[in-house]
Amino acid sequence: MNCSELKEGQVLVCEECGFELKVVKACGETCCTTDACCTGNITCCGEPMKLKQ
Repeated sequence: MNCSELKEGQVLVCEECGFELKVVKACGETCCTTDACCTGNITCCGEPMKLKQ
C-alpha cells in the first residue's frame, strides 16, 4: 500500500511486529500529483504493511 491508495480511518499493520499506522488525513490530490510520497509501499521490518482487517 502507498499513500495514494489509503483512505481516512484505515489502519495499516506490520505482520511481523504488530506495529500499526492509522490514516488520520488522506493524501490529497495535490500531494499525489508528484512522485514525492506516492510511490512504493509503506514498509516495516523490511516488508510491505497490510490493511488491518
